[in-house]
Amino acid sequence: MRNVIYLLLLALLTGLTLTAVAGEGAAGSWNGEIVDVACYVANGDQGRGPDHAKCAKGCVKGGQPMGLLIDDGTLYILAADHKDGAPYEAAKDLAGEMAEVSGVASENAGVKMVTVTGVKKAG
Repeated sequence: MRNVIYLLLLALLTGLTLTAVAGEGAAGSWNGEIVDVACYVANGDQGRGPDHAKCAKGCVKGGQPMGLLIDDGTLYILAADHKDGAPYEAAKDLAGEMAEVSGVASENAGVKMVTVTGVKKAG
């Protein structure tokens, strides 16, 4: 009987942990540079900025992952909203530029992501 109680308690705690990890994130807007993740992660500051904008646009339009690098150095991977991918596609045109990205932020296993619901050039 004691083992059954421990197993039930373990199952309950595991379920609560999985729910917390896979739960909905927070909606908001973030300002930063849209970067192509492949160049930025591999090359740091050499893989970002105005001098890298042409390369960034080509990379993300060619299928490389895209991210939003905010002022504090946090990099959010950008993902298309399954219901409307148009804002994500529009973000590709702003690669290498400062932008305001709206969406839903989430995090799992240390990876931060924003599901893009809106994007505009920062101004």
